[in-house]
Amino acid sequence: MILKYFAALILALLPALIWLIIWYKKDSSQPEPKKLIFRSFIFGVLGIMPFLGINFALNRADALQEIWVIFTKKTFFISTIFLTLILAFLEESIKHFSVLRLGKSLKVYFDQIVDGIIYSVSAALGFAFAENLFYFLEAFSTMGISSDFLKIFLFRSFGTMFAHTIFSGLFGFFWSFAFLSKKITPHHNISVSLMWKKITETIRFHIIFSHILKGRTSTRGHEKRELVAEALLLATLLHAVFNLLIKTEIFGHSLTFLVVPILMGGFLYLSKKFLENKNLKIWKKPL
Repeated sequence: MILKYFAALILALLPALIWLIIWYKKDSSQPEPKKLIFRSFIFGVLGIMPFLGINFALNRADALQEIWVIFTKKTFFISTIFLTLILAFLEESIKHFSVLRLGKSLKVYFDQIVDGIIYSVSAALGFAFAENLFYFLEAFSTMGISSDFLKIFLFRSFGTMFAHTIFSGLFGFFWSFAFLSKKITPHHNISVSLMWKKITETIRFHIIFSHILKGRTSTRGHEKRELVAEALLLATLLHAVFNLLIKTEIFGHSLTFLVVPILMGGFLYLSKKFLENKNLKIWKKPL
């Protein structure tokens, strides 16, 4: 029994450390303090706790399970997408909340655009490590050391874990702009029309596509939290698409292969940002 726990711990931790080193080495010009990287990783590990609580409650809520089974049978397509989006949103929210737990330390060391990528990826790897640990323990109990377990290990370690770093890395990149940049005009008056406009702009990723990616300033200004909301929505949608593709089959053929260009595109994009921004200090432009 002890050997099983130890093996699961090593198998979950080793790929997490490999990915952490790969991303950390990209920030070669001004590496972040290792103590903050470690804290971010640990906070990410602790982020799995709410999911364990939810899973514990669902496993013991027979009535809720029966209702859910009936609902999913009648609305399979809609319920699958709904559940996937909710779970993706919860995971991304918890991972990035873990980064914010670094608190005042960020104000001291967070001075480059790419720093957000490093901290977010560290938290994501902590979360993915904890997720894989429990996953491997369950897999050990049902299939032991076998070729099937090896397939699960490889996919979870170098597929799912890699995906976590991409989704969180993109969030961290855009979060950096919100953290470091200025805003032009704070919105003091709250109205229904203004709130609706903010919602529609967030859904359209207005700040990301119209300002950050095009390098254009805003004539009226945007709140930092609006950009954080866009970044969180982007990470959530990518995460949901990833989950749907690996679970969906068409005419008996899995769509998992479609995640490869998505992940590689994200990896190349973020890697390029390290080269472009590694010596860039505070972003002077307003949102």
